[in-house]
Amino acid sequence: MRYLSRETMNAVIAFVDRYHEENGYTPTISEIASGLSLAVGTVHKYLHRMAESGMIELNGRHIETPTVASRRGRSAPVAGEIACGAPVWVNETRDESVPLPVGFSGSGEYFWLRARGRSMENAGIDDGNLVLIRRQPTAEPGETVAALIENEATLKIFLPDPKRRKIVLRAANDDKKAYPDQIYDAILIRGVAVSVLKPL
Repeated sequence: MRYLSRETMNAVIAFVDRYHEENGYTPTISEIASGLSLAVGTVHKYLHRMAESGMIELNGRHIETPTVASRRGRSAPVAGEIACGAPVWVNETRDESVPLPVGFSGSGEYFWLRARGRSMENAGIDDGNLVLIRRQPTAEPGETVAALIENEATLKIFLPDPKRRKIVLRAANDDKKAYPDQIYDAILIRGVAVSVLKPL
C-alpha cells in the first residue's frame, strides 16, 4: 500500500478518539476495521505507517492519538465542600487540584467537592470523600446533583415532581427521620456527581 489516504487517516484518529471517550480505552484493530468498513489488514498497515510518521503511538493494543494522550494526567480543581445533610455551603477554594480517576475520559468541565455528612452513604459517598462533579445546569431524575438552594448547597438525589410542581431532593440513607426528603419550589443545579474518590 504505497498511497495512504489522508481522509482515512483522519477517520481512524477520529474513531479512536470517539471510542476512547465512550469506553475509557482504545479500540482493537478489528473494531476500527468494523467501524470504518475497512479490511483488518488495511487498518493494520495504516496504523503502523501512522506510527512511523509520528501521528500516533502504538503500545500493544493501545493506540495513543494526540487527544488520547491529552486525556492522561487530567485533573480538576477542588471547589470546596458540600453538605450531605441539611443545605450548607463552605467557602469555595480552588487552591487544590486532584487527578481524575484512571481511565476517566468524560468530556466537559469537572470539579471536585468534599462531602460532609452521612446522608449519601448508601450511594457510596461517605464523610470526607471527594465527589467528582460534571458541571451542568440540568439533571435527569435519579441522578445525584450538587444543588444550590438560596446560596446554600447540598448533595442529593434529584427527583422532580412535575404534578406538584416541586423538586424533591432525597438522601441515600435508611434513616429517614434524620434525613427526610427536602422539597423545594426551585433549585439551581451546579452539576451531576459522576465519581467518588475515597481512601481504601
